[in-house]
Amino acid sequence: MLQALTKWLAATPLSQTIQEILWIIPLIQSVHILAIAIVLSSVGMIDLRIFGLAGGRGTLRETAQRFVPWIWGALAVLAVTGSILVIGEPGRSLVNPMFQIKMGLLVCAIAVIATFQLTVTHRAAMLEANGRTPATLKLFAILTLLLWFAIAIAGRWIAYMSLGTPL
Repeated sequence: MLQALTKWLAATPLSQTIQEILWIIPLIQSVHILAIAIVLSSVGMIDLRIFGLAGGRGTLRETAQRFVPWIWGALAVLAVTGSILVIGEPGRSLVNPMFQIKMGLLVCAIAVIATFQLTVTHRAAMLEANGRTPATLKLFAILTLLLWFAIAIAGRWIAYMSLGTPL
C-alpha cells in the first residue's frame, strides 16, 4: 500500500514539477537544515538554563517563553519543507526505514515539547524551588537533546538508506 502511495505521489504534477526544477530540492533542504539548527539551538539554550550554565538571570519560565516559540515556529517550517521534500522524492522517503524512524521520533519530540511547555507554565515556581533544578528535570533535558540529535541523525541517514532508485 505504501509503495502504491509512493508511485501515485511521484506521478502527480506537483511532484513532477519539484523533480524537474533542479534547484528546488537543494533550496528546500537548506531551509530544512536551518530550521533543524533553530530547534537544536533553542533546545540547547533551554538545557543550558536547566543546568545553570546560561541564562542565570532569568527564570526557567522566562527562558521557556523565549525559546519554545522558536521551536514551534521551526517545527512549522520543518513540516512545510519536509512535505515538499517528500512530495518531490517520495521514493526516497516514504518507504525508507530511517524516514519512518525519524517520524516516530518526531512524534515523541512534539509530545515532549508540549509537556515541557505545560509543565513550565503551570509549575515554574515548584521547578526552581530553593534555587535548585530537580534531577528529574536535568535528566529530561539530556534525554530531550538526545532525542533531537537522533531525529537529525535519522534525517541525515535517509540519504544512505534509500531502498532503490528514486521514482
